[in-house]
Amino acid sequence: MKRVVSALAAGLVFLAVQNVQAFNPQGGNALWGKYAIQTCRSCHKEKGLTALDPQERSREQWEAIFADDYKKLREMSHDFSAVGINDRQLENIYRYLVETSTKNASVTEVAAVPVTKTKKTTAAAQSPAATTKQEADKKFDPDAGDAGKGRYIFRKCLNCHKKNKLVIISPGDRTKKAWSRYFANDFKKFKRAMPEFDTYGYSVAQMEHLHQFVLKYALDADKPKTCE
Repeated sequence: MKRVVSALAAGLVFLAVQNVQAFNPQGGNALWGKYAIQTCRSCHKEKGLTALDPQERSREQWEAIFADDYKKLREMSHDFSAVGINDRQLENIYRYLVETSTKNASVTEVAAVPVTKTKKTTAAAQSPAATTKQEADKKFDPDAGDAGKGRYIFRKCLNCHKKNKLVIISPGDRTKKAWSRYFANDFKKFKRAMPEFDTYGYSVAQMEHLHQFVLKYALDADKPKTCE
């Protein structure tokens, strides 16, 4: 009996250690972070805070915010669990921010500040006409997209539904054909269900990723996902 109790205790200790695995500044994937940070940006936009553009700060400044188990972020009263952000996603977000930040940022304040319009040194800023035309000409491709990237976009949608006390959605709620109707004809069904759809700023590429995610776990898929 004592051996059984000891074994159970050891197992619980092991699980506890696994659950409190600390933030690893050497970990993370910038590509995943690019999509995970959309959840943070949605919250910031709602509260009138910084847009979280990587170029708002230098690499060193972003590193300082995430140092000591992202102490400064926690001091800003960030409730990560409320928006579904965990340590692994924070590592991805961290990697995205430090790898795409500017080396000589003029911003020295690390606290959250009101949103201000800044001139971005991106390809769009260098050639706005060409980029705008390219975006306008891009049509939704039902065969394009990545389900893995779509997972983060879907999580953003789910968080919005929870926040506004709407129906809790899941890929397994509909068949592949039913989901595809939402994406057909320039997302006509989405726009009818959500009149404010265009205000969310989803790109065609993001919608392609979301489409592949819901198809992968739809009701008639090999492994339907019928819960959060």
